[in-house]
Amino acid sequence: MPIINDDKNTLLIRCDCHYHVLEVSYDDEWEPNPIFSFSVWNQTPTPFSFKDRISLIWRLIQGKNLGGGDVVIHTEDIKSIINFLNKKLRKTHVK
Repeated sequence: MPIINDDKNTLLIRCDCHYHVLEVSYDDEWEPNPIFSFSVWNQTPTPFSFKDRISLIWRLIQGKNLGGGDVVIHTEDIKSIINFLNKKLRKTHVK
């Protein structure tokens, strides 16, 4: 289920893999053209080990793609994102 922050300008959606969180934020301080920002957050409980970090650095040196994985979101959560965007867009056009 989506989580809406107290400020009502941020929607957090947990990926079905329980590894990522999608953040959709609305920022109306950029008047007259408010913006939306989308971020994907990693919610792993522990940081990368030293060995994992060296491995990632080596992949970068070799010019390989690190790969960020996918964010898997159910239809109900997609509807929540659409409703959030529509609500904020209506707010923008009402001003």
